[in-house]
Amino acid sequence: MKMDELVFPAEDGKAVVVCDDREMRGKAVLRLFELGCVLKPMRLQSGDFLCSPRVCVERKSAGDFESSIVDGRLFAQAGELSKQYASPLLAIVGTDFPRIHANAVRGAVLSLCTDFRIPVLFVEDEAGLAELLYALAQREQLRSKGPQQLRFQKPSLSLEQSMQFIIESLPGIGPKTALELLKHFGTVENVFTAEAEELQGVDGIGPFKAEEIRLLLSKRFQKA
Repeated sequence: MKMDELVFPAEDGKAVVVCDDREMRGKAVLRLFELGCVLKPMRLQSGDFLCSPRVCVERKSAGDFESSIVDGRLFAQAGELSKQYASPLLAIVGTDFPRIHANAVRGAVLSLCTDFRIPVLFVEDEAGLAELLYALAQREQLRSKGPQQLRFQKPSLSLEQSMQFIIESLPGIGPKTALELLKHFGTVENVFTAEAEELQGVDGIGPFKAEEIRLLLSKRFQKA
């Protein structure tokens, strides 16, 4: 089945949840099945569970949320979700974050909510995630007047948006700092060739972050 062939809800009126095929062995999917949800596996470009044409949920365990903050994946993923869906959400399974300070978790959550407009929801376990997804699917689909056809098309970016997106892929760089870097250096090329000391001249870039950026840009790739 292709993306543009999906219809919400199912013909029998049951709620539909499209699951990224990499999530199909998870406990949340089993619980969704028990709840009577129609499950449709598919490889999603972004997010893990699609509850309607506009609502996509990215699932992260507490440990993965920590790791994505540390390695910079979190905000790149958030940017992609925001570009593809009108109402993306992030669901975090668990509330134990032993590896990073609570302020770092709080700051990441606030950035997602304010900079990306992605609500962050915490659930206790996979069963709680399933019940959240089922409630979302019901709310989105069963209250609608007739089936909703999904028209999936990745929006094209302007040149300036593409430049910002590239800079946001650097470790620890969110939308605000990416714009500051582009304003300061003028071009993506100038950002990439700037020395660590020059990078520190931009608000939000300290010595550690500057060294992280330079390491990423200068390290020779070694295939595993």
